[in-house]
Amino acid sequence: MKIIFLIFFIVLSFFLMFKASAMIEKKRLIIFYGAGIILTILLFIISPAIVFGVSKVITIDYNVIDKVLKALFLSFLCLFFLNLFILLFVESLINFLIGFHQTNNQANLGRNPIKAVIENKSKILIAIKIIFFTLGQCLPYYGIWIGSYK
Repeated sequence: MKIIFLIFFIVLSFFLMFKASAMIEKKRLIIFYGAGIILTILLFIISPAIVFGVSKVITIDYNVIDKVLKALFLSFLCLFFLNLFILLFVESLINFLIGFHQTNNQANLGRNPIKAVIENKSKILIAIKIIFFTLGQCLPYYGIWIGSYK
């Protein structure tokens, strides 16, 4: 089950990071991420009550349900926070740096580090997303789902 959740969150993270920003407008995505963060934090706060109620109804160990719910809510927080960070900070930073050079450094736009960055902006964004996807998404999910059961 932990492998299924690990794969689920990696695929969901991939979709939100690479595909959703192209399909859905940025304002709606920010609202989605904000609502997801708030809902996950609320569920994380009331999860002990959920675990207690479920353990009374079903004869499952309280600690097992608690571990699964905590891993689930931590995964959702990781999903929302890291993707929101990518959506807001990284893309905005690249756009800001390119815009700064286009307005304040027009004499050097034809020179090579700036010229290469401007021409390959989409490739740089994809490379940054790949780095954040592998290091910032897959690694925490692995730690949450595989490391929490040891």
